[in-house]
Amino acid sequence: MSPTLRRCWLALVALHLVMLVYVLPPTVVFGDSPFGGPDYQTHYQHTTTLLRVHAEFGHAWAYDPFLLAGHPSGLIFDVDNKLHFAFTSGLWRLGVPLPVAFNLFTLLAAALAPVLLWLTARLLRQPPAARAVVFGLGVLAWNFDPTVRFCYGGGMISFATASCLCVVVVAAMHRLMDEQRRGFGVALLLLLPLALRTHVWSFAILVLPLTGLYLRSWSKVQVRTHLFVWGAALLGLLANLDWLVPALAHRALIVPSAGLGQATPDYLLWDFVELLVDPKRTGFVIQRTVLRALVVAAACGTLWAWRREPDGRSFAGGLTLAWLLGLTYFGALVPVIQATEPYRFAVPLTLWASVLAGPWLVASAGQLRALSRGLLLLLAVLLLPRLYQQIMPVVPELSPVAPLTGQAARNLPSARLGGVVDDFKAVVTWLKGQPDRGRVLVQYASLGEYLRWATDRQILGGFHDRRQIFQEADIFYFPIEDPRFTTGLADYLERYNVSHVVMTYPYLPEIERRSDLLAAGGIVGGIHRVYTVKRSGSYFAAGSGRVEAALNRITVHDASPAPGTQSLTLRFHHMQELQCRAAPGAAGACRVEKAELAEDAAGFVRVVGEPTLPREFTVELVY
Repeated sequence: MSPTLRRCWLALVALHLVMLVYVLPPTVVFGDSPFGGPDYQTHYQHTTTLLRVHAEFGHAWAYDPFLLAGHPSGLIFDVDNKLHFAFTSGLWRLGVPLPVAFNLFTLLAAALAPVLLWLTARLLRQPPAARAVVFGLGVLAWNFDPTVRFCYGGGMISFATASCLCVVVVAAMHRLMDEQRRGFGVALLLLLPLALRTHVWSFAILVLPLTGLYLRSWSKVQVRTHLFVWGAALLGLLANLDWLVPALAHRALIVPSAGLGQATPDYLLWDFVELLVDPKRTGFVIQRTVLRALVVAAACGTLWAWRREPDGRSFAGGLTLAWLLGLTYFGALVPVIQATEPYRFAVPLTLWASVLAGPWLVASAGQLRALSRGLLLLLAVLLLPRLYQQIMPVVPELSPVAPLTGQAARNLPSARLGGVVDDFKAVVTWLKGQPDRGRVLVQYASLGEYLRWATDRQILGGFHDRRQIFQEADIFYFPIEDPRFTTGLADYLERYNVSHVVMTYPYLPEIERRSDLLAAGGIVGGIHRVYTVKRSGSYFAAGSGRVEAALNRITVHDASPAPGTQSLTLRFHHMQELQCRAAPGAAGACRVEKAELAEDAAGFVRVVGEPTLPREFTVELVY
């Protein structure tokens, strides 16, 4: 290694470490709460719930009556954080505090991101200088690309991590098919299952590149190479059977969704000119995409040079780049791909392009030496404002403008992660002073997730688009034009036994002006408006009794059937696996059936006496 290259490496590693400490402050990583981003709250809520599920029931999912009037936690919706959960669970069992164990996954992913890109460049046989450039681009892409930053800052850390792993998988597959060496086969056996376990949409990233590489060489390779490829695919399947089998068994509960991340081809232009058009399509970010445009253009330069040689790397590089570009900007036009929120694939697109960009940038740097120093100085002066514009949204301390505060700061965050905010904790304090007579309806998604793990209250809210029929219990899943916000609001509050409402910016006058239904309780934490439902409700749509809820069970005491019947109806969602068991010594027996609801596809739980309804019984989930 030349002295110049050594100095470059020292500078790049120093930059990487500085950004790690800035983005992930040690006081936050090792603090007493998980990261505060919205998806971090969702995943931490899943983690706390599923740790109890594993301990009590030994299964990967359970019926959670404390969220959305009952829904299956660990089934379908949270299949995107299985490795994060396993990592957190393992450290927690070793004695690491749960929030710290949870946060350390993000720290490890951020630390390894540019290293994985460097490894990919090495697998693609790039020269040392190009590999150093790729490492530097990895540091820049991880910290300054708006979509990558949106993913790891908001809590989609598993997808960002999987994207880094996937680029290594493609490179390992290329080397295996090209050289048929055992080492690359073993790497594929290890990395492909790991990537698929990290995030389910690793499959979408890899399916075409790996298939293309295999089909291109399948007739030329040895039997051992075929076994490596099919063995890796089989291990990838086996590594995910624990969630895949129950998810497929409950596929009737899935609600296809195409509400987020649906960028269309015109966003190629909007991203290039750095225009935020629709946050629902690209995330609520400050679009600074010079780096993405640079690495994609440089990647095309590298591919052109490889193709002219010719070089077999051009096929792997070009196929993967074209596939990820197509997924990102054309995927919304394909119904099957819409469910993946395809704009997310801008993350692996940027990372893969960063890997390919290295050789062309090194070659171009050599050509710049031919320019006069005056011209180079002029170019530097002209580019300096653009460089500042790329950095400032990530490091707002560099701006003389007062930083954003309140909800605006959460919608357009800097790269620096924080813990749970104080106003969330203020809502918990407020709830502790309120009688527990019904469910709490929460408008702000991440606050709903937080309240689920930080309190023992039953919550209607959290992530609004959960891709399951049970989300119909959340009024904020529906558009504001829905009758539930107007003529149907009173029925909605009664149907789900809502006792308190927590509203956060942007406030909804359609709900908050209903003084006939809600009594204002003031502003909590300086931002959350709280209300008490005036009319008392009940957890019984028919009949009466006292309810005691826990994971996988709802116990009813002093049960009284509806007049003229031997049945009662609970305002909890129905699932096929729910069964009724009479308390020991209680007269009668019981069974569970579905009470159909016009407004909720899941329906409620109806308990029918056989022949008479027991006074004490438990509705429990039986696997």
